[in-house]
Amino acid sequence: MGKRWYELSPDVCIVISKIEMSKEEDRTRYAKIMLKELRLAGYEPNKQIYLDRIRSYNMRRWYDKNRFLFMAFEYLKDSDNKVQSQVAYNVLQFIRSENAA
Repeated sequence: MGKRWYELSPDVCIVISKIEMSKEEDRTRYAKIMLKELRLAGYEPNKQIYLDRIRSYNMRRWYDKNRFLFMAFEYLKDSDNKVQSQVAYNVLQFIRSENAA
């Protein structure tokens, strides 16, 4: 069985896991931060990806029902490996700093 897209990078895998284990309100906040970090990293959102996937996908994954998570994860998945790692690292640092406070 093949690996999921987010299992190919340790930072991405860890941040996805931490978000999954978070409370729903925290998940939304983390997704918004991820979207901001994607923009800061130079990722140009391809809104067609979001529209195509939301129209053609059976919403069954844990993050599909949260619009922000769905969009953040789909855009992260679409970005190149360097952007994925950078964004995951920054979001992970944010989550850790929140939990340390």
